[in-house]
Amino acid sequence: MWTHPPPDPPEHPMMRKYTAFKSRISEFTSIPVSTIDIILPSVATATTTIALIYVYRNFLKRYPDTNSIPPHFFRRKGLYGKVVSVGDADNFRMYHTPGGKWAGWGWLPGRKVPESRKELKGQTIHVRIAGVDAPEGAHFGKPSQPHSSESLAYLTNLLTSRNVRAHLLRRDQYERIVCSVTMKRRGILGLLGFKQDLGLVMLRDGIAQVYEGTYGIEFGKREGMERKYRAAEEDARTRKVGIWGLKGKYESPGQYKARFGGKEGLFTPSTVVPEKASGGEKVKGKRAVSSATKGAVEVSKVQERKRKITTAETMVNVAKRRKSDKSVGG
Repeated sequence: MWTHPPPDPPEHPMMRKYTAFKSRISEFTSIPVSTIDIILPSVATATTTIALIYVYRNFLKRYPDTNSIPPHFFRRKGLYGKVVSVGDADNFRMYHTPGGKWAGWGWLPGRKVPESRKELKGQTIHVRIAGVDAPEGAHFGKPSQPHSSESLAYLTNLLTSRNVRAHLLRRDQYERIVCSVTMKRRGILGLLGFKQDLGLVMLRDGIAQVYEGTYGIEFGKREGMERKYRAAEEDARTRKVGIWGLKGKYESPGQYKARFGGKEGLFTPSTVVPEKASGGEKVKGKRAVSSATKGAVEVSKVQERKRKITTAETMVNVAKRRKSDKSVGG
């Protein structure tokens, strides 16, 4: 039998440090140690919560579309995701997968990238590759540029189902996100973590040229990228690969857009180009013009109908008001 109570177990070194820390705080602030026992865990819990929220919002939160990206991310953050479709030869759609495989994408339940168009609707970010301009495809009744289909096939084969990192720069006038895009190299170099700039790859292979617009030219945050882009374009031009190997007078995408009044411009008789001169798909200018004219006529008819209805309603209201005034006066 014990004649005396058993001795207390030795205090853990961390507890001794914690007790000494509380004593120093109590001496400095004159706050009782019992109160500090309540304050310290509360502060630690609040700090941990704020840190977790910060990590989630900046590194683990998935942004489904262009409009959901916070403005302060631009020129500061990059988004990692999987390319699900390629629209033109200089833009694509990406499904944001924050954290990649480390966050469970591709192997954890509920962390799968959708494959059907229905599931992907409204869940992708439209990315415009910064610093490059590729031949335009056929849009809105306009002919395609030479080599547009080859450039599109090249980018589709290069990007589809690959993971990329899009460094956010700005929004453009078509609500796309202009980004400098990097991706892992193929083969052993990719396994070792070596990456390559997508725009630079396209320029070296003659798939696109350096963007020549007068507004919003972007080459990314890294210093010297414009010089590298122009050097890669000049090298491809010298080797006559891709668009630089085309016969005849070359028309840049910028000149093409200016000639057709911009990408979203209407197709008018002044922009009809003979098939031989354009080198692209055949365009039936008469049909395009007639359809545009027909649409304009329909719009004017609707507006005229609305105007007549509004006028009739106004006349009825005036007549009712006059009748009411007469009855009150009588």
